[in-house]
Amino acid sequence: MKAWILAGWLVSIPAFAQTQVDLRTQSRGVDFSGSRGTRPFESGGILPATCTAGEMFFRTSAPAGRNLYGCVAANTWALQGDGGTELPPGSVLTVRSGGTLVGTTAAVDVLAGSGILTSVIQSGGSISVQHSADTALLQTREEAQAGTGVYCASAGGTGNDFACTLSPVLRSYTPGMALNWKPDRNNSSGATTLNIDTLGPVAVKLADGVSDPAAGDLIAGRLYPLWHDGANFRLQQMVTSSNSLTANRPACAEGLRGRLWFSQAAAGAQDQLAVCAKDAADAYAWRSLY
Repeated sequence: MKAWILAGWLVSIPAFAQTQVDLRTQSRGVDFSGSRGTRPFESGGILPATCTAGEMFFRTSAPAGRNLYGCVAANTWALQGDGGTELPPGSVLTVRSGGTLVGTTAAVDVLAGSGILTSVIQSGGSISVQHSADTALLQTREEAQAGTGVYCASAGGTGNDFACTLSPVLRSYTPGMALNWKPDRNNSSGATTLNIDTLGPVAVKLADGVSDPAAGDLIAGRLYPLWHDGANFRLQQMVTSSNSLTANRPACAEGLRGRLWFSQAAAGAQDQLAVCAKDAADAYAWRSLY
């Protein structure tokens, strides 16, 4: 009899290993503050492919502050806390430029072109893109007005070999480049060169690209427009030559055809103006105009 009673009592004891507590209905004011640890959300590096509205997920692979996701609809996750600016997996971003569709993509790479500086900054849930000009490559309106970028004032060198520097420093000679050159001394007859920023001496020629400037063609302190034809610097125009009293007029030849030569006279004498031109017999000579 006692054995039956003991057996019945043992059967009546709850099986603790199988007991399940439903916190929704069997608890009141649950306080987890004293718990050694709580993990209220599922977690992982990748969002689950499926979810039910109301579920939460902690994404461990996301940047700090952008880890918590909520399931807002069946199988649709949304980042919580920043307005949902991060695209859920599998979503695409529509990219437009001035209202014109560029395409759709999951990522956007902002590239800076030559002469453009680009700064991309993330602040909270927004990303700001700011562009500015790289003044090391692009000329500003203020610099253009000052003329510093093309102003070449000679200093150093000897004889007819002139040298100057530009600001910013010239990287290479290129065909078509133009500058304003101010010699620091008068030239003499013979070949003339200009070396800019130690890139190497380049021959200075008249507008025809062949003839050397005559003695006195280049006067110290005056400004001469030059352009690079790919091999030489050419004086853009040589309309008149206002020379010192001692300057010698060069012989008129084909290379000086059309040149005007102004000769200053001493006190009590008349100045002279002549042009280099040929006659019907193709003979070149200075023709007096005054």
